[in-house]
Amino acid sequence: MLDVHPPHSPTHTWKDFFIHIATIVIGLLIAIGLEQTVEAIHHRHELQKAREELREEVQTNRRVNAKQLEYVHQVQAELNADMTLLIAHRTNDGPLTVPLQFDWEFRRSPSAAWDTNKQSGALSLMPHPELAYYDYISTVCALVMDSAGQWQTSLEMAKAIANRARDGGLSPQDTNELITAISDTQGKLARTERLISFAQGALVDHSYDH
Repeated sequence: MLDVHPPHSPTHTWKDFFIHIATIVIGLLIAIGLEQTVEAIHHRHELQKAREELREEVQTNRRVNAKQLEYVHQVQAELNADMTLLIAHRTNDGPLTVPLQFDWEFRRSPSAAWDTNKQSGALSLMPHPELAYYDYISTVCALVMDSAGQWQTSLEMAKAIANRARDGGLSPQDTNELITAISDTQGKLARTERLISFAQGALVDHSYDH
């Protein structure tokens, strides 16, 4: 901010008075203009930095999203095999000869760039359509993670039931509970798969990721 100092010599005429006022006004206008210019440059730099960080995060999320779908399909295949074994076990009432699979792996969708720039206020500098694009990606990725947490919990419950009989000799009650738990997990996995497809659609949209 520039300081505007009035002239030290006293004013004697109206002309001197108006010159004095005009000098002060012009000085203030220059100071305000310079301040706004500096602020505009700062905002432009802030927005450019935010865009670079968000574009990089979108690219990372594309790779993570592909891995997430791969993990979901792997768990789905294992649960389908488990269900086949359990239905056969319920029919013949013999011990399971093949161990059930309840392992899972899932990568978290990164959101540090979105969260940081949202807190700093940099996102408010974006045009609304661009902000809506990144907001949609953030929202869907968060829903994917929330949904993944739900099926992971169901899967751990199924694993706990299976661990009651490590030798494969499940009781009819355990077998029925396992089938129910696996069915519940399959439904939640299907929801996660659906949400991942929504995220894929947004992540391959290059409207603002360029």
